[in-house]
Amino acid sequence: MGEKKSAVRICVKQVTKTFAKKAVLQNLSFTVQPGEIFIIMGPSGTGKSVLLKLLSGLDQPTSGEIYINDLPLKQVKKSNRYVLGLVFQAGALFNSLSIFDNLALYFRERQICKEAEIEKRITHVLNLLGLQGIEKQMPSSLSGGMKKRVALARGLLMEPDVLLFDEPTSELDLLTASSIIELIGYVNRHLGITTVVSSHDILLAKTIGHHIGVLQNGTMDTIYTPETLFQSNNAFIKNFLNPRVNLEHPQFPSFLV
Repeated sequence: MGEKKSAVRICVKQVTKTFAKKAVLQNLSFTVQPGEIFIIMGPSGTGKSVLLKLLSGLDQPTSGEIYINDLPLKQVKKSNRYVLGLVFQAGALFNSLSIFDNLALYFRERQICKEAEIEKRITHVLNLLGLQGIEKQMPSSLSGGMKKRVALARGLLMEPDVLLFDEPTSELDLLTASSIIELIGYVNRHLGITTVVSSHDILLAKTIGHHIGVLQNGTMDTIYTPETLFQSNNAFIKNFLNPRVNLEHPQFPSFLV
């Protein structure tokens, strides 16, 4: 880990996902280009988490197909030639294990390498993310932001072809969220891993997103850049963005002025 590997392209073609005959995603098609950061946005309940599960292979589309470099995702996963790193919203660390043992679990369970090599790899990734010296700490001693950094470290240790993030800045203060956003951007620039982020964080989309898809009625009519997203005249997009604080021209309530 540390050198760029060949990034993969993700193509979602005519994907529909239904639950109890209700379509959450409907005829959804878009492409994530190799090495880019693609942001999935939309209000709560629009299917962001469902889509992330489909991209990760944790669930299957009702119809349609997801392709990795022109091969169906299910076929690529069966061939063991595709590695995906999924960074969960809450970190999903084992509280009974130290940070080092959390990170080493993947290697130990799969017997990938010996302990000396495990330690070398973990040390390298922790250094990459600025997490030196926390190996012996327990997850309960870490802040929310630190837990998400450790979850990212665990994802990177798998040397993934794709990194998926589920709401990486949720429940974080603005300063900590900004540091996580910066870290995701840094990892993408440094390692070139194709990255998909499910988020409602406008700062994240504006600062590190290459392309942004906003879910509406189970689909994405347009794929935006940060510039075109904030210039859009689409009523749904404007209603979604307007309740947020504009970071360049904040409008504070009168009682705070």
